[in-house]
Amino acid sequence: MLESVEDDKLIFLNKVRMRLFSFLFLPFVFLITSPSNFGSDSNPIVIGSIEGSLSRKQIPVDLGKTSKAIASRIGRAIELHGGLRLSPPSSSLYSLTFTPTGSEGVRVQILKGNPKSPFANFSCSKESLALSIAEGCDKFVEKSLGIPGFFSGQVAYLSALSGNKEVFISDAMMSSARPQTSFKKITFNPSWANNGSGVFFTSNRQVFNNIYFLSFADRKISTIANYRGSNLSAVQNPRSSQIALILSTSGNPELWISSTPKSKPSRLTRNKSNESGPTWSPDGRRILLTSDARGKPQIYEVSISTGILTRIPTNVSSHCTEPAWNPRYPNKFAFTAAISGGFQVCEYDFDARKTKILTKGTVHHMQPCWANDGRHIFLTQRTSTGATRIMLLDTEFDEAKAIPLHNENFGNCSQVSFYYPN
Repeated sequence: MLESVEDDKLIFLNKVRMRLFSFLFLPFVFLITSPSNFGSDSNPIVIGSIEGSLSRKQIPVDLGKTSKAIASRIGRAIELHGGLRLSPPSSSLYSLTFTPTGSEGVRVQILKGNPKSPFANFSCSKESLALSIAEGCDKFVEKSLGIPGFFSGQVAYLSALSGNKEVFISDAMMSSARPQTSFKKITFNPSWANNGSGVFFTSNRQVFNNIYFLSFADRKISTIANYRGSNLSAVQNPRSSQIALILSTSGNPELWISSTPKSKPSRLTRNKSNESGPTWSPDGRRILLTSDARGKPQIYEVSISTGILTRIPTNVSSHCTEPAWNPRYPNKFAFTAAISGGFQVCEYDFDARKTKILTKGTVHHMQPCWANDGRHIFLTQRTSTGATRIMLLDTEFDEAKAIPLHNENFGNCSQVSFYYPN
């Protein structure tokens, strides 16, 4: 997981030292739900007129004979995607009817055209009705747009709901969430294991910053790195058991690599600069990170064989951090840049050698994290008051704006890591 901008000083200056307090691990104690959660008829989908060039690019969809009890959740998925939009049946290209089967499954009927004719029928049966609906939405996205859906994914993130930043897990639309830690200490940099079996994170729950792994199978927490100095982050290779770590045991924060989470890491970079935020390429053969090798933070590629840094010419700002490699299009990565007195999320294209600014406005946007489809980015929005929330951005259309995924019931949220089941 990428280090947050607000923790940059913590990461780069390596000065965190805290007294030891007692901690309490709290598995699945309470559930946070969003008012938009399905299962209630009090939030009907309101279809209004959508004008402008964005609506002309989106595929119009109606919800057919879908019951109100689940229509709000499906409508929310269509709203969030960006490539689709809700429409009256008279002007829609597709008509979707989701019908519950039993207590956990759904049957999906898709009609297409005007007049409508049968297009596809399929059933989804997962561990819960919510998961079955998410899979149905993903299959519809694949059939209508020809790209993967992301609704069956999960996000790990930080929330300060309790007064301290703790790790939470939620569905991709953040309709509900559960806390995973309750250390009442500093916790940051959550990052999924590549098989979804658990989450890596950093915490000073035992005085100093150490890296831990929470296993979902047995709810046990194991120590990954507790070397002298600060152990700051761990990110797993998407194709192997390798782990990229940022450790300051040699003095300044450097990149280290271990063959497995339990293996002793080997130092890869050897310099006097500060490294942070490693991100793996989709094939697991390359790494990008942030380094202040030239005095100010910029994005670099690291040679996995030599550790030599090569700066990426983003040419958009003197302050570039938090790279996130696109999981579907390896020629692109997202990152955070200081622009016009604030922070904004950008995208760099290796082939075009150009940077595109993705977010705008007077508020800060940072900590980008791609969904599995290579189209959507989860990011953190921070206001002038310091309040933070997680947003979803469709990068396909220039007219698209980031959409908030939750309200104040979730607390101040940040630092998303995304996982999609294989």
